[in-house]
Amino acid sequence: MNFPATSRSDLQNASRKNELIVETGRQIQKDFGEFSLEINFSGKAEIFYEELFVQMKTHVATLISDSFDRFMHFLYRIDISEQQIMMYEKGMPNNDYSEVLTELIIHRELKKVITRDYFRQQNKSNPAQPEIEE
Repeated sequence: MNFPATSRSDLQNASRKNELIVETGRQIQKDFGEFSLEINFSGKAEIFYEELFVQMKTHVATLISDSFDRFMHFLYRIDISEQQIMMYEKGMPNNDYSEVLTELIIHRELKKVITRDYFRQQNKSNPAQPEIEE
């Protein structure tokens, strides 16, 4: 029988993952908010995806149908390329365009948070480097 990992290190790693998920939710709120698109997030890592996906998908679909220029500016702000969109469309052939883009946005926001966290951790281990801020 395998027991769940419960060492101090395992618990810290699990906690850190939850912190990164919550930080991703906050980043999504911030980026959508810059375009006056409200995203409600409870801050609960365990329901992050379910809580945000539907809200994000609705905003993405509205942006696409109402103002494609604004939508393109939104993708530029989040740093999503046409190549990434095409790659996700190929990988998700049974999903509609707004679902594909929503999934891509979530993954891109998570990458931003993980990258920022990585450099924050590097700064802690090498305090001579200036801190990176968003």
